[in-house]
Amino acid sequence: MNDQELAKKIVQHLDQGLGHIKQGTLYRLQSARMAALDRYRQAPQPVSGLAWAGNVAFHLDHSRYFNARNMFALGLLLLSLTGVTYWQLVTQPNAIDFAEIDASLLSGDLPINAYLDSGFEAWLKRSSQ
Repeated sequence: MNDQELAKKIVQHLDQGLGHIKQGTLYRLQSARMAALDRYRQAPQPVSGLAWAGNVAFHLDHSRYFNARNMFALGLLLLSLTGVTYWQLVTQPNAIDFAEIDASLLSGDLPINAYLDSGFEAWLKRSSQ
């Protein structure tokens, strides 16, 4: 016996028992079914593309943190930080580059450990006097 035949037999058996149900029980079953159908929600179906963008925009628009005033303040902050960074790069082109420091250290005769040794700095001060 396959699944289809078993299902047909179960349906027939249930249909035969339907005639023996009392009217009050039948009414309660029907009202319970209607209540269950009212609470039933279909599972969301996957959608391709940017269909979720509208939902995100709705939540951002109705959020207390992502309102127009806060977005304006955030944009102003980012614009000012970008401006300050640009100003520092343009107005201070003579600042010592780290690559230049590394190159001068590596081209020198002394090893790097000599520059890191505090005793070496004291020796340089004494020898220059």
